[in-house]
Amino acid sequence: MSKKFDPAEVGRLESRERHRAMPPAKILRKIGLKRGMTFADVGAGTGFFSLPASRIVGPSGRVLSLDVSEEMLEHLRAKAPPAWVEVRACGEASLPLADGAADLVLSCFVLHETQEPVSFLREIGRVARPRSPVIVMEWSKIRQEEGPPFEHRLHHHDVEALILEAGLCFRGVEFYNPSQYFAYAFRKEPT
Repeated sequence: MSKKFDPAEVGRLESRERHRAMPPAKILRKIGLKRGMTFADVGAGTGFFSLPASRIVGPSGRVLSLDVSEEMLEHLRAKAPPAWVEVRACGEASLPLADGAADLVLSCFVLHETQEPVSFLREIGRVARPRSPVIVMEWSKIRQEEGPPFEHRLHHHDVEALILEAGLCFRGVEFYNPSQYFAYAFRKEPT
């Protein structure tokens, strides 16, 4: 059984219920996104965060929308994002970005799908500027109808351990609601 989100279920990503439960612009402001920043949306899918991010950062900023699924990216491209949104295919642990390209990196509901979570975290940390936020949003390790199966979910303590193993600094965990949490990390200063 694949852990990857099925692109045939794309309607679930676009639902009003999801927008009400997780208002993307509110979340982006909460995690510190501001006008003029470069934002990397790793696992951008159909643009749930990328499009609201483009309105926040404005034309003086950049949004780097990355996903392993070309099919998902086609949904995003069909929405005609503004010129400062760069939509790119990527590998699971290979992002087509320079070191330190982003002021803020967000990966929402992707870590539990990865084959090599430490390599993935190391890579998303690499593209963040030193001391810039690297934020992983994940599903709580609870049994519930919504979201991925229980056995695919990652306990927040396990995510902390993976972040540290990837060589990032761990800042903490914040529960967005009982079902979802943010794990905050950042890239160390180069020595």
